Amino acid sequence: MVESLNQGAACALIADEALDSRALQWVAEWLSVQPPWSDFPFILLGGNGRKGTLPTEGRRMEVLGNVILIERPMSGEALVSAARGALRARRRQYQARAMIAERAAANARLLSAARQKDEFLAMLAHELRNPLAPIRNAAEAIRMADETLPPRVRWAREMIERQSRHLAGLLEDLLDVSRITTGKVTLKCVPIELGSILTAAVDAATPSIEARHHSLNMMLPQEVVYLNADPTRMAQVFGNLLDNAAKYTSDGGAIEINATADSEQVVVSVKDNGTGISPEELPEIFELFSQSNRALDRAQGGLGIGLSVVRSLVDMHGGSVEAQSGGLGLGTQMIVTLPVVQAPSAVTDPPVHAPPIAQRGLHVLVVDDNIDAAESLAALLEMTGHHVRTAVDGLGALKECQSEAPDVVLLDIGLPGMDGYETARRLKAMPSLSDAILIATTGYGQADDVARSKEAGFDYHFVKPVEPDTLIALLDGLRNAGSSMHDSSLPDMTPRVT
Repeated sequence: MVESLNQGAACALIADEALDSRALQWVAEWLSVQPPWSDFPFILLGGNGRKGTLPTEGRRMEVLGNVILIERPMSGEALVSAARGALRARRRQYQARAMIAERAAANARLLSAARQKDEFLAMLAHELRNPLAPIRNAAEAIRMADETLPPRVRWAREMIERQSRHLAGLLEDLLDVSRITTGKVTLKCVPIELGSILTAAVDAATPSIEARHHSLNMMLPQEVVYLNADPTRMAQVFGNLLDNAAKYTSDGGAIEINATADSEQVVVSVKDNGTGISPEELPEIFELFSQSNRALDRAQGGLGIGLSVVRSLVDMHGGSVEAQSGGLGLGTQMIVTLPVVQAPSAVTDPPVHAPPIAQRGLHVLVVDDNIDAAESLAALLEMTGHHVRTAVDGLGALKECQSEAPDVVLLDIGLPGMDGYETARRLKAMPSLSDAILIATTGYGQADDVARSKEAGFDYHFVKPVEPDTLIALLDGLRNAGSSMHDSSLPDMTPRVT
């Protein structure tokens, strides 16, 4: 019987006398390997004039499961009707199987599309960061060249700097969506004061607030409030909310930050008197790629991902965020609720002794196949007193280091031929570079890229476009360290994203 079932059947008609204990075991084993969608129907013919037989067949009923009982003697119509009912039920199971297979195929396509999207976003960010780097470097070099620039030139430089920062922020928002949806965001939570987070957010949003001549008022609790939070990510949350408030408020508007706290939570609201949100849009405002129609010219519309990132990051911190608005033209209030923690124990930091300042500039090698990026960065660093050479690929970097060992190597990862990882490993293997600092300057900023940097021997991992002030400050710190490039007074040299 089981052999016949394996050949294919929509239902089985079995006489009870044929279903002895051995046959029942075979059927049970066959049913145990059926797929989850299958509920194979049986028509069990019992009785055959013997009264009392069916009630004693509980074991058969339990094993067979989907059973239609027909007691003999029977009519032909009853048997045909039972068979038709069993076949209809089996057809529905086949339909369910087809739907399950279709959904599985659709899920596989979605997963494939998601992977392709993540790969595309990472490559897009890399390709767009490369041209942004020389633009930022050139703008900074113009600023450093002459503080008495003509007003129009100063205006042009400031505009280039603002817009390049805006582009860099859009790229980070795109990548944050990819990181969050794939679970690649790792929070580095520490006990931190709420006030310092909000101050950092205000500092980041000040250019957009001042550009539109808004007033900003911040009210914090009298007592100091501590969160267990990732300072960078939480400053990003409130920075995004402040940017939105500035963006959707007409020039000369008012923005308020108000925080209230109790022993368990703190509630922070960011309120503006701007364009508001319609009741229809309010429930979907935190959805990915949600775009508000309140900006008629769409010039301030953004990508529709900032608030989605805000909600995800707040959720990851164990909090919640909601939007309130009386409607179009009536302003908006974003309310963030977060758990608070006890103040950390006081820690007395050991006294820091300032290292002697070296008089000479550092010998720096800039390696980048983007000639504009290499030359603009070299020009910027030369203006700060360093001695800079350039190379456009890994082999060129090795040759330059053989002729004269640099103190610092600023090395792009996406180099043609020998990539930056292999170049870094070969540089670290050179005895003359045992004390040199390797800094990755790259468009690749995913967590896997940073891990590979560390493995290859990089000391720092900077994502393009590198903030000129950040890089200059780091090199100044290295220069101030004097003869020991790995002086203990320097920051921890573990690779980190900047």
